Amino acid sequence: MTKNVGPLERKILTILWTEREATAREICTILENNDERRAYSTVRTIIKRLVRKKIISQHIHPTNRKYIYSPLITKSELETTIVRKTLSDLLKRFEQSTINYLAEELSDNKEEIDRLKQKLAEMKKDE
Repeated sequence: MTKNVGPLERKILTILWTEREATAREICTILENNDERRAYSTVRTIIKRLVRKKIISQHIHPTNRKYIYSPLITKSELETTIVRKTLSDLLKRFEQSTINYLAEELSDNKEEIDRLKQKLAEMKKDE
């Protein structure tokens, strides 16, 4: 189950995180109001993809028989999953280069180094 999302998937998720739930038509309307006009069929295709990825859920409204969509994960959970997967992939493919790059990027920022040390210490405790 991949959690990588494309730009339109991200826009739809942002709508659902804000609205908590919406129909495909409501999502289309919100996109249009934000100058992001998309064909209804395109929005439905992206929604189906998000349901398959288990990022959003769908259920049928009891009275009007329309599908209602809602997020299954928070923005923070999605971002954490994407960062973990990306870093894991980088470390598997380019371990030393990735470590060197991160070390160079952090070397000028004592606060970030301290946060990283604290996080590593917490991870060691959980082992």
